[in-house]
Amino acid sequence: MKNKIVISSFFIALGFLLLNSGCSSVGPKAKQQAGLPKEKVDAPALFAENCATCHGKDGRAKTFHGRLVGAQNLTDAKWQETSSDAEIIHAIKSGPKVMPAFENKLSEAEIEALAAYVRTFKPTQ
Repeated sequence: MKNKIVISSFFIALGFLLLNSGCSSVGPKAKQQAGLPKEKVDAPALFAENCATCHGKDGRAKTFHGRLVGAQNLTDAKWQETSSDAEIIHAIKSGPKVMPAFENKLSEAEIEALAAYVRTFKPTQ
């Protein structure tokens, strides 16, 4: 029984490591847009490249990875209302919980553009 627990723990740890490493590399869109001002950044493409694996293309976090790590549902009205732009930017930079930090992977303009794009998931009244 003890061996099964050790083996299960190993595979869970390995899964988190692989998940985190897959999200933490810089993709081609991020590299292409690194020098652009915020207004010129293609935030939907950056989101698809760096965030959709966990948060989903629609921001609802109903992906396998999103459920596995407890990713934030970006369409949640209460979360949208209570989270400031500064908090969203900080989360992108520092990576809360198991989310990877993007401060050294994306430019300031890319991070600000992503934060603004996250606001587009806010439900309409």
